[in-house]
Parts: sequence; C-alpha cells; structure tokens
Amino acid sequence: MKKFIKSVFFLLLMVGLSSASEADRAMNVRIVWSADPQHEAVVVWDDVAKDDSAVILYDTVSHAGDKGKYAFMAPVSASGLYDEGHSGKGNDLEEKLPDLFYHHVMLNDLQPDTVYYLAIRSSDGVSREYHFRTAPRDGSMFKLIYAGDSRTRIDMARRVSEQIREIINADKSIIALLHGGDYANTTRRDLWQNWLEAYSLTTTEDGKLLPIIPVIGNHDVKGKSPIFRQAYGFPGGDDDYYVCRVTPSVGILCLNTEISAEGDQKTFLEKALAELEKDKVKWRIAAYHKPAFPAVKQPSAAKISWVPLFEKYNLDLALESDGHCIKRTVPIRDGQESADGIVYLGEGGYGAPQRNPKTDRWYLQGAGAFASKGDHIMMLEIGPKEIHYSTILESGEVPDSSTFKARR
Repeated sequence: MKKFIKSVFFLLLMVGLSSASEADRAMNVRIVWSADPQHEAVVVWDDVAKDDSAVILYDTVSHAGDKGKYAFMAPVSASGLYDEGHSGKGNDLEEKLPDLFYHHVMLNDLQPDTVYYLAIRSSDGVSREYHFRTAPRDGSMFKLIYAGDSRTRIDMARRVSEQIREIINADKSIIALLHGGDYANTTRRDLWQNWLEAYSLTTTEDGKLLPIIPVIGNHDVKGKSPIFRQAYGFPGGDDDYYVCRVTPSVGILCLNTEISAEGDQKTFLEKALAELEKDKVKWRIAAYHKPAFPAVKQPSAAKISWVPLFEKYNLDLALESDGHCIKRTVPIRDGQESADGIVYLGEGGYGAPQRNPKTDRWYLQGAGAFASKGDHIMMLEIGPKEIHYSTILESGEVPDSSTFKARR
C-alpha cells in the first residue's frame, strides 16, 4: 500500500508536468494574501527542481504574446524541499517520496483594484501567463468566499474547486477565498500535493488566479510539520496568526487555535482589535479553525479566551471550521441570544466528510439560526452598509442565507 501511494504521487507529478511545455515546470501556481492585499501578494508555485534563479515577470498589461516585455521582475525570496511529512504512527512512508520544491516570490508596491499579469521565468524558460486582481479600493462592494476542511475526500475537494472556478468566471466581484484550515488529511507531503493540485482547479482557462487567505488547522500542524508555511509563504510568521487588512474598511483576524489562546496570541488579538477600533475599521471579522460555539464538538479555548474580546470590541462575524457541517448561530452576547450579539458561521465543507450538527444546542435553535450538513462554500458579499451571507452547496442549492447590518 505504501509503495502504491508513492507510485500514485509520482504519476500525478508526471501528469502535471506533461500537461505543460518543457519551459513550464511550474505547478499549482497560487497567490497568497496576508497583511496588505491592496499592495502586496506572495506568488507560490511547486516544481520538481529547486531553482533559486527563478523570477516572476509581471506587469499591469498582458504580454502573453511577447514575454520579453514585462515591466517588472521579482526574485525568489524563499525556496526549498517540502517537508517529508513523517508525522507519526501510520504516516511514515516506506520509501522516500519524489522530490518536490516550493518557491516564494513577494510582490510589493502594488496598486489596489488592479489586474497584474505574471509569468514564471525559470532556468528552463518562461511559463504560461497568469493574472490576478489586487484587493479593491476602500468603499467598494466585493465578495469573499469562505470555506474550510478540505481533507480526506480529495475528489470532492476537486469538485468544489471546479464549482468555484465556474462561480468566479461568472462573478467578477469575488476577490479571494478565505480558508479556515485543514487542507490535507495529514501533514504528509503527497497528500498536501493532492490538495494543492485540487485548489489549482480554481484557476480559470485564461489564467485567472483566485488569491487565498490561509488559516491554520489542527491537521496542518501534526508532528510540527512546516508544510503549511512552506505552501503559503509563512503568512503568519512562526506563530501562524496575523491581521489581513483587505481594505481600510475590512479587517480579518486570522487566528491559530493550535497553540495557546492565552499569552502572546491573546495580547496580539487585543492589540489588533484596539487598532481596528482606533482606525474606525467598519467590518471586523475573525477566522480560526476550532469553534467557540461548535455545532458538533466541544468548545475550543477560543470561547473563554477570545469571545470576551470579540464582544468588547464588537466583532461583526466569527468564521469557524473543524466540525464538518453547516452552521449559523443566533447572535450571541454574554452567553445568550442577543439582538446586538455576534453570529458564528461555519464549520467546513470543502471536501471533508460531513457530520450531523447537534441541533439541540441553544444557539442553533429558532428562526435566527441554521444547522445542517453538506459539501459547501459560504459567500460573503461585503458592502458599505451590510454583509449578505449565503451557503452554496456543491449541487448549487442555497439552503441558508442572512444579512448582517453594519454596527458602525
């Protein structure tokens, strides 16, 4: 079985390479957003060879017909062999996996709401052209996809990615995908590669890349594997938490439920919330993996450590994963339903097997709540006065939706 896994992984790598020209070894090209997506982006791709001489060629106009005309160039900032992912009992591979290398390139000084065209120049030549749009200008309406838990059923993750590709082809207002964690079933490199290949299916035929805002999950850190950071360009440094200022009016707190919710992380959270308050940021959203108000499991440490801060600083929405179901709580404040409370959405349906939510929990009852299951994504339409949310099943059905009015 272990030899079979290795053979399948190697075959997938070869299929990926055979679909490209000899000058295009780059696989799973992706854009990662973290601190300031109006002005920064990290380009990440995979290759069977390490190439520190590779560069990103980019411009605000397409040069697909003449790749020697790009106005800007950015060098590789980090590269290396993906971790072997030997994360404990049952996960060790009998033989070494085929080599696979990550490459990171930081793009700085970008302009908001601008399409950038790019190609990867490696030692073997220049890749096909891709493009992405930076985060919108302040005050613009935009849509953000929220999804989590892509592990286990890679075929379903691929189907959801294909669905996302169709949606972003039809709706140009979608700017990025915020992922709530658990990308692969373990921290093994071959299973991570399966996920990265699945996400690459969101790339449109004409090369449009959907930026990802990554949150770390419990299956992403087993054995202290560094693959999450290698795959996404260290979005939260060594602690895996950060604030993503999508625009001056929208701040997303990407938190880490896999380390202590107290100590440095709680200090960071309170400081970040105070900064959003000081800057009068209209929409304040938290995204993290293990729920404070779960529909399936027991509450994480976020309930005790973070929820009081969420309420003190009037968070607008909390986005959770881990439970593998669909959940919209009633608005919660001081441990009870309240008209001015915080709604908690979740809990992950991008490939992970779905579970039955425990609908007898008080915060999942009544007209102000929803609980179900099904492979899904969530769409957040963020405007100046309200956020409209909807759950979209893999079948295309919309079982739940709601609107959240601005507090400010």
